[in-house]
Amino acid sequence: MKKTGIFTFLAVLMLFCGIGQAAQWKLDPAHAEIRFEIMHIFSYTSGSFTGFDGDIDFDPAQPEKAVFDFTVDVKSINTLHGKRDTHLRSKDFFHTDEYPEMRFRSSRVEHIADNRYSLTGMLKIKEEEKEISMPFSFYGPKAHPLKKSEVVGFNTEFEINRLDYGVGDGKFFEMGVVGDKVFIKISVEAFGK
Repeated sequence: MKKTGIFTFLAVLMLFCGIGQAAQWKLDPAHAEIRFEIMHIFSYTSGSFTGFDGDIDFDPAQPEKAVFDFTVDVKSINTLHGKRDTHLRSKDFFHTDEYPEMRFRSSRVEHIADNRYSLTGMLKIKEEEKEISMPFSFYGPKAHPLKKSEVVGFNTEFEINRLDYGVGDGKFFEMGVVGDKVFIKISVEAFGK
């Protein structure tokens, strides 16, 4: 067999055996959340986005091959206060009729130490798309005690400036009513596909 034939055979074998491929995980919607906090004068207002989905291809042995792709339904914002949620969906902030989704797509994952990694990618909110980096911790995999699959966990905390994405103008910030920094916490469990 010629050398090119051997390389082709090995490439096909690796493809079918999954060698060199990141592990694929499906979000468990019952055990996944995106939460946020923002300063309101002297106290923090918190909330969550209850509608989101994502694809995760991640193998801790090959973090450079990882792919994280998340989409968030912005209308699903919930701060447990109906009037405030309606205002956040309006043109004053997210303008969800025009921009119903936020999206994050990874471009790079690097191992830091132990189960800690750094995730870099593009976050798009409304018309603005900017590169952000965040640390995350990876847990597992382990056999799920209640299901016939493996389960893993991902946890991250980071902050963004809402004004960078046109979420509200500077008026409320200048008045000292609503801060510019948004603290975000994402915690998810995912099953093996």
